[in-house]
Amino acid sequence: MLVVLHDLNLAGAYADRIALLREGRVVVCDTPERVLTADIVSDVYRTPVEIIAHPVSGDGIVLPLRAKA
Repeated sequence: MLVVLHDLNLAGAYADRIALLREGRVVVCDTPERVLTADIVSDVYRTPVEIIAHPVSGDGIVLPLRAKA
């Protein structure tokens, strides 16, 4: 089954594999644990993010980094 999502957290919670695209091309395709890293997501989306573990499931949660005041 193929599902197209824009919610990385939802994809990370339920997908067996995730493909991240930039400008219509696959940049990376692998398991959520290997794809949803701060370095990869920050590079693909060209914005800094952090990945934290969900307190119950342990799945990665993608959060944008806030600019420091």
